[in-house]
Formats: sequence, structure tokens, C-alpha cells
Amino acid sequence: MSLTLATRGSPLALWQAHTTRDRLASIADRSDVELVKVVSSGDADRVSDIARFGRIGVFTVEVDRAVLDGRAQAGVHSLKDMTTTLEDGVMLAAVLPRGPVEDVLISRSGAVLKDLPRGARVATGSMRREAMVRRARPDLEITGVRGNVDTRLAKLAAGEADALVVARAGLVRLGLSSQITEVLDTQRFLPAVGQGIVGLTCRADDDATAAVLRAIGDEDAWAAATAERALLRTLHGGCNVPVGGHATLGGGELRLAARVLSTDGSRVLEGERSGTASDAEAIGSALGAELLAAGAAELFAEARA
Repeated sequence: MSLTLATRGSPLALWQAHTTRDRLASIADRSDVELVKVVSSGDADRVSDIARFGRIGVFTVEVDRAVLDGRAQAGVHSLKDMTTTLEDGVMLAAVLPRGPVEDVLISRSGAVLKDLPRGARVATGSMRREAMVRRARPDLEITGVRGNVDTRLAKLAAGEADALVVARAGLVRLGLSSQITEVLDTQRFLPAVGQGIVGLTCRADDDATAAVLRAIGDEDAWAAATAERALLRTLHGGCNVPVGGHATLGGGELRLAARVLSTDGSRVLEGERSGTASDAEAIGSALGAELLAAGAAELFAEARA
């Protein structure tokens, strides 16, 4: 069968789409795979604060609409941009092997986070990263930044900030690892839910496409994604709230760590659950319920105010 993949047109999104096409080629003759580029609302509006869009998938909804209206059979996404409840008629069919999960700091001076001078301007487009930077260094100034990886690096080089915090995966995938000043360990900077994972969607009633996508999927990344997304779904969080969630697998066990912060980083709720990979959904839901009982909803309400 021929297959058309819907994707955003940014360099990183195209890397994800080309990687998906390459994995399809590894299981069959997929020379007939085509890409359809769409423009998301997040790409079209590069000025507004992401948080002000609300809980919609600002970087994903148009991709999935291309799947629903028949322009494409499958959508390729950065999983961390996907809402935990998808458009009616769309399902998450598979995920690719997980890449690096960490956040990284890029500084103009070459200074790591602890050595940045007081009042240094650190740019990020993520409420989670903002809260974690403020918790680690409340003396720093946080400034917002939008755009793809190259745009953010250009803004840093132009002096709009002294340092930038972004996902390690994007830099690695674009061959920009040399730009990294410091890899921020996941103990201090718990990743976003789904960070480093590529998600593949299709119509919920398209069994043939779903089967093809599952054939190139990764079971460990699927289990991690399931636990993390169940956590966020239970918390009723969105794609840009001050929450981190990271599932790891080893020795037959899945371990999920989560953290919810106030936007200024002064308050934090943390938890951890573990079990078998087959219980990933239940593990995420249980940890989310535990954090809600501890007051997570109040921190989210403050963040959205």
C-alpha cells in the first residue's frame, strides 16, 4: 500500500518524518511513501505565549486534521506536543524508539547553569523549564522565546538572551550537539511527558495503516509513553504546564517519576510509582491521582491564571 505522512515543515519535524519513512523502508519497499507538509497554528503564530493558546495541540491538530480529511494516512508528531486526548476519529498507533530525554543549556559565554551571573537572561518557551530554572536559580531572569531550533539559536546569538534551555533530542537529531553547553540531569530537570519520542497517528478506523505503523514501533518507548501520558491525562494537564514526567524501563520494571511545580519554582510536588510495563496506564493514572490529591490542580490553576 502507498502511504502519505502528514508533517509540519520545520527541520526537526521533517527529520522525524524522514526517519519514519526510513523505518518503513526497513520492513518493506516503501519508496511510495510521500510527505504532506502542513502549517500548525503554533507555527503560524510565533508571537503569542504558548500557554495562551489553551490546552489544544497547537503544533499537532492541523497534522491530524490532514489525516482525518484524507490528505494523509498517518501523522508524524513530536509526542511532547500532543494532547493526551486526541481529535475524535484519530488514534496514536505507534511510537518510534526514544531519543535523548534531557533538557540542555546553551550559553553565549560557555558558562553552565550554576555559573551564570546573577540576572542573566535565560530564554525558554516552556513553563516547565521556566519553573525548573527558577527553582535552581531564582536570581536569573527568564525570557520567553518561540520558533524552531534554528530560530532560537539565532535569537541567542543575536543577544536576545544570555542562555537558552531546549530539548537535547532536537539538537542531536539536527546535528547541533556541539552547541550544547550543559546537559541538565533529569534529577533536577525532569523531562516533559513524551520528550524525545516521535508519535505516529492514523484514523481510528484505519486498521491497515495502524498495522503498518505498529510494525515500526518500539515497545519500550510505547510503555514509557503510555505511563507518562496517563499521568498527564489524569492531572488534566496540557502540553505546556509546569509538570515533568519520565518513565524508565529496566529489569522488567517500569518506573515513573513525576513533578509538578509552581511557576516560580518555589513549590513542588513529587511522586514515583513502579510496576510492570503491562501496567503502564495504571501506573501513570495512579501517580496522577496521587499528585492531584496533594494539590497539583491548584498549581496548574495558578499557572493558567
